[in-house]
Amino acid sequence: MIRVVKLSSVVFSPTGTSGRIAREIARALSTSFGNGIVDEIDVTCREYVSKSFGDDDLVVIAAPVYGGHMAPVAKERMKGLSASGTPCVLVAVYGNRAFENALKDMAEFASSLGFVPVAAGAFVGEHSYSTPEAPIALGRPDDQDMMDTHTFALEIAEKIAACRLGPIDVSMLSDEPSPEQSLRNFREFVMEYQRQQQEAPRKFLPEVDAELCNSCGECYEVCPMGAISADFHGVDVAKCIKCCACVKTCPAGARSLFTPFARPLSENFNGRKSPVWIV
Repeated sequence: MIRVVKLSSVVFSPTGTSGRIAREIARALSTSFGNGIVDEIDVTCREYVSKSFGDDDLVVIAAPVYGGHMAPVAKERMKGLSASGTPCVLVAVYGNRAFENALKDMAEFASSLGFVPVAAGAFVGEHSYSTPEAPIALGRPDDQDMMDTHTFALEIAEKIAACRLGPIDVSMLSDEPSPEQSLRNFREFVMEYQRQQQEAPRKFLPEVDAELCNSCGECYEVCPMGAISADFHGVDVAKCIKCCACVKTCPAGARSLFTPFARPLSENFNGRKSPVWIV
């Protein structure tokens, strides 16, 4: 049996969704063949992290999907990791539309650092643009998703026990198809949005209701990019990645983000998509 003595998770997770899924997978894995201890490395609000991993490690790497790819800032935060043939589990979390090239992107990135992807999965989490008025995978990951993370972890543990910890081909994973009309509707929306942006560019940023804001500072603390001003009301357009961590975290409900993408995403991708993985 392969000797894996330490399990770690490395996550970039502005709203906590990717972190929650990665944590469940890592803990289930550690319970299956380890001592139940997981070294959790959260790079969300850390500009740089440096850590080396060896043959006795197994690392779960998780990040949200941005535009069909691994979130660029997640790569930036994780580029200080180094490995020497260390097995890793890749987890891409997307908002119920499509994960597209995200796992391929993650696999290439992890391999460049010296990791060997031995399992990969795409899981659904509530979209950062989701609101009660325009729900997008609202409440996910839910109980069924959590059960799926344990099934995924069990399959990985069985692979480890069978000494089959070889690399996987993430290109074998594909998105669960959406209705053709929904895809057509969304493509038309995107084309019209791009046309409007060319004619009259507009930036969409989180806004603050000054009457509701109690200046608690939680938005400032959770912003992964340091984009929120010291008075909590301003947002640096050059830094904001529209992750909506500030919106989801605000205990007073004082922050919101209007984006024209919310409604078409909600209307066209409201069918439940299930996690997919390869081990």
